[in-house]
Amino acid sequence: MQNGQILEVKAGEGYLVEITPGLLSDAPKLAGRLSARLGLTDPAVRAVIVTDSNVGPLYAENVQAALEAARPGASAGVIAIPAGEQSKTPAELVRVLEAMAGLRLTRKDAVIALGGGVVGDLAGLAAALYMRGIRCLQMPTSLLAMVDSSVGGKTAVDLEAGKNLMGVFSQPVGVLIDPEVLRTLPAREISCGWGEIIKYAGLDPDVLAAVRQELGSGEDGSGLAPLPSVDLIARSIDVKRRIVSEDEKESGARRLLNLGHTAGHAVETASCYALSHGASVAIGMHILTKALVQEGKLPRAMLEDLEALLLKAGLPASLPPELLARPDLDFSTDKLLAIARHDKKSAGSGVNLVLPVAPGRAEVKKVSWEDFRAMLETGLR
Repeated sequence: MQNGQILEVKAGEGYLVEITPGLLSDAPKLAGRLSARLGLTDPAVRAVIVTDSNVGPLYAENVQAALEAARPGASAGVIAIPAGEQSKTPAELVRVLEAMAGLRLTRKDAVIALGGGVVGDLAGLAAALYMRGIRCLQMPTSLLAMVDSSVGGKTAVDLEAGKNLMGVFSQPVGVLIDPEVLRTLPAREISCGWGEIIKYAGLDPDVLAAVRQELGSGEDGSGLAPLPSVDLIARSIDVKRRIVSEDEKESGARRLLNLGHTAGHAVETASCYALSHGASVAIGMHILTKALVQEGKLPRAMLEDLEALLLKAGLPASLPPELLARPDLDFSTDKLLAIARHDKKSAGSGVNLVLPVAPGRAEVKKVSWEDFRAMLETGLR
């Protein structure tokens, strides 16, 4: 078993990201962590677990038992949402808020977000809104949520116009990660998380070197990505931790974390979420890199390197033929551009794009809609 790691995020009131292999199966240790992060020695404090229909049956009972071990009466119960992106809606958010009110939670109480990115985003937003804000502890169970969405305080649900358009910045009181739970995930979810790890590789040369080393053991074309090491999970979080600590609310450096996301969100939305978020980010990164190579602004070796990493991670570099063949889906440039215009990174006459400039380096640049259209057309060919 690999050793755990602790990282500090200097955003909001500051909090720790604790990576502890085996935490969810170690009741005394989990009880101690929950008590420390939520102040469960106070008899007035309770915590409700928000989870989904996949994760809840696996781990909610363990977390409830740990809450009760920390202090009898500390558990306020479990609220479960249907698994999947389709639950990340205003209607489901209101249902969770009504359930929290039905449990008579007070401002001293807390939410435990137990699940993947959808649960973390929705539960975090519910906590931020309930009684104008109660505490939220993130306990991510997917690779994507561990390395990305559980850290940084972005909470949101989707609107029909696009992803994450209804949300607030609200930092958690802590993040507890048990990487052992990754062994229960299907291959698609592991690959999805690799999409965000490869994004960090585009922002940090050290992460790029580590990704190349760990994916080097992958079987080309197998579609099965290896589990990342605790060290690589921590390295990925560290990139985000450093950027978020510098720019909590995305007015500057934090925009770098959107590498691959503008085009990625567009194809994800156009696919009606048949594409995972990680796969969509992978396609988004490939679109931009390919367009810049065609324009002579990047060496072809960068595109080839990205394609090799995506292949070993079981991620697509382009839109899958089976989705392109579906008559109910529209991946035309006009459709993707229309979706992108509703993206949070839209800036009136153009969009703030994160563009790769060298291996392990990217920059934010304002790009006109005409130029972005051209990049989409070139990158999708």
